[in-house]
Amino acid sequence: MFYRNRATGPHTAGLVMIISRSVFLGILSLAIVSLAHGADDERDPIKLTVGAFAAPGTPWDTDWQTFQKNLDQKILGEPDFKVKLLIRGEAGGEPVTMTNIRRNRLQFGGFSIGGASAVIPELSVLLSPYVFDSVEELDYVMDNFMLDIFQPLFAEKGLILIRWVEIGWLHMYGKKPLLLPQDAAGYRLRSQASEASQAVIAALKGDMLQMPFHDLIPALQTGLVEGGETNVVLYSVTGISNEASDLVLTHHAYDTGMIVASKKWYDSLSPQSQQRVYNAFPSSDGARAGVRKMASALLDMLKVKPNVTVHELSPDQLKLWKEALKNNHQEIIRKIGGNADDIYQAMMAGRKVYRDMISARRAEYE
Repeated sequence: MFYRNRATGPHTAGLVMIISRSVFLGILSLAIVSLAHGADDERDPIKLTVGAFAAPGTPWDTDWQTFQKNLDQKILGEPDFKVKLLIRGEAGGEPVTMTNIRRNRLQFGGFSIGGASAVIPELSVLLSPYVFDSVEELDYVMDNFMLDIFQPLFAEKGLILIRWVEIGWLHMYGKKPLLLPQDAAGYRLRSQASEASQAVIAALKGDMLQMPFHDLIPALQTGLVEGGETNVVLYSVTGISNEASDLVLTHHAYDTGMIVASKKWYDSLSPQSQQRVYNAFPSSDGARAGVRKMASALLDMLKVKPNVTVHELSPDQLKLWKEALKNNHQEIIRKIGGNADDIYQAMMAGRKVYRDMISARRAEYE
């Protein structure tokens, strides 16, 4: 049986209608918001394919895994990323990988100066022999002077220079010890694509063969080449030490790595997504610390490895190496042309600022 409440009149009924309408509008609003979030969740993820060469277990490998992990995190209201790592050289040599990033076939990559200079020749200036006395000096110049100079050059090529990372000091290796510059004369030496690498081998009067890194081990095994220049980490972990047992610590140049993105792809992202991508890879200082720590540990291991001989240069030997390569920067600048000399002068100016700063600090404590 239905009982009508006598207190229910026109005013009460109207109130009920207002409340009902408010509840309805609230539910409708929640439904719209839910649909909007659902639409966000169903958006296609941003595809990002990385091309690089990072041997398993190296700091470069760890950094790329960190990069992927950071972008795999889901953030409410922002699109997801779908990251594919081709970091074992699957995308080809560095010049090929760089070209594919420019064409947006790949979106991200890591490079050495030697590899990237095929597209940005001016990078070779940074490999001018015996410019820097320490990694601290190098880091200061690269971060405070060279980054601003090179970012526009990368942009002209359809690339975004994200940050400098780390490769390491370059040394000479061979099937025999190249203790003196004249020991390299007529010796079959592998060259990178950079003008700097070619200038070094030409100054040493070596028999130069240019080839990508992934062809190096077979070339050493067959005797096509007998030596070259590389850093401690790559010498240790890629098998070079098994084929060329003498490593001479010449410290003749410092190969700085770099992280690069496709400008077309990067510019298509929202500011929030750009920031996520930019921050996903470890900082320059973090990347450097990892490689330098590993390089130091590997060098200690190489020194006690029975089938490898690590040669430290005496002061007299080092003086001969510096003398043999002292004019290399001029040859590099001549071959590159353009604004290569301006970049070299800016590098020297940055170095002077650093050295003056260190001298002033020392004077404070004296």
